Parts: sequence; C-alpha cells; structure tokens
Amino acid sequence: MLLPTAEPARFQRASDQSLLIYFGQQITPQAHEHVRRLLRLLDLQPIAGVRNLHPAYCSVLVKFDALKLRHDELEQILTQYLARLETITVPKPREVEIPVCYGGDHGPDLLEVSALHKMTPAQVVDLHSSTTYIVYFLGFVPGFAYLGELPPALVTSRLATPRRSVPRG
Repeated sequence: MLLPTAEPARFQRASDQSLLIYFGQQITPQAHEHVRRLLRLLDLQPIAGVRNLHPAYCSVLVKFDALKLRHDELEQILTQYLARLETITVPKPREVEIPVCYGGDHGPDLLEVSALHKMTPAQVVDLHSSTTYIVYFLGFVPGFAYLGELPPALVTSRLATPRRSVPRG
C-alpha cells in the first residue's frame, strides 16, 4: 500500500528541458516511497523523449528532449503515471554495512558532538552505529549517498566554517 503524503504531487518547470515533480516539501519515508515508485514505473514504462531522471529527497527532476515533448504534454503523461503509483511494487531495499571509524584523525568532531549532546563518546558511537539509515539518492560524486533518518538526539548543525581539507580515506 502506498503511504499517504500530506499534500498532492506538484509540478514545477525547472528549465526549458526539465520538469520537477515534488512529493511534498519534507524529507519523509512517505515522500521517498513515492519517488521510488515513480522511478520504478518510469523504468518499466519509459516515456519517449525523456532523457534522464534525477531523484532527490522528495522530488524527481525529469529531463526531456524539448524537440519531442513540451512541459504541458509531459505533465499530462506524468499525471497519469502518478495515478498508478499505488499499483507499483518496488524491489525490496538492500542492506549495506558501511565500516566507520570514530574519533581521532578519522572523526575529529566526536568529542565536540558528544559534549554538545551531553553524551559520552561511546554513547554517540552506539546510537549512530545502531541505526539503519535510508539512502535517499546518490549525489554528484560517485558513491556519495545522501542518507536519512538520523536519530534526533544526534542532529547537529554544520560547522560554522567548513574544513578546507579533509585527509584522504
């Protein structure tokens, strides 16, 4: 069964050759499920003239050939696809274990994060490593996965000044 979203899908022109489909504005497992089902349907039944699909947290960017499709035509076709999302079954997600090093040179923020959240470093490591994260999509760098579902107790703001250099590995 398809999980409900707080709002219906929304279309937005992103360029003269692309259309965005939003499944809400919040990063949620429900929005992600809609993204996955739409991608699956477009994989099973491609639309002539669609060149590329770019999933994100709660949207899909559809790039198309402007000589073959117009925004309004593509939106009509995609509206029909959206009406069928509930009938689509997506493959079961794979679980991948990612080795992680905490503290020292490999995790220079561990002590600061533990102090900020009033936890011991061991508690931070236990909480972080005991969670199953969702890969919402892959980024612009090969293998760079955008993960979600961080435990609320570990949510931490970005550094005020990003590191200029991060050692390899």
